[in-house]
Amino acid sequence: MKRVAVKNDIDVFYFSVVVPLLAYFADDGQMEKRDFLEMWKEIPEQNEQQFQIQNAQRLSADQICAKLQANNVFTVARRSVDGQELLYHSIKYTNGLYVLSELKLHQGPPALTLSLKSSHLTAIANLNEMFQLILAN
Repeated sequence: MKRVAVKNDIDVFYFSVVVPLLAYFADDGQMEKRDFLEMWKEIPEQNEQQFQIQNAQRLSADQICAKLQANNVFTVARRSVDGQELLYHSIKYTNGLYVLSELKLHQGPPALTLSLKSSHLTAIANLNEMFQLILAN
């Protein structure tokens, strides 16, 4: 929640507004593969969280990457393993914190497995909901 003040020639008006988390994703969050891999390895396993999110529109890997890119979630790498498509993304908040993600596209059901890692666990809070929101729209 953010507080906003609007001042005009009559008075100052204060509002509390809910700002979606993705409004804090910086547009310079693209990482190089080597930097991503190095950071992924440095972050302890206890700082990784996994979620199941829905791919109700059955978006392809290309469509998912395009939607995420439009919201400052940058694709670092892609690969296929045992019939699964794996997408790796970087997110940088406006305060400089990074969140790394691995998104697994499964054959068959429209569910995706999202793994999020960050050196600061609070940076991961509710991020799975932002992925779901981006992919649903």
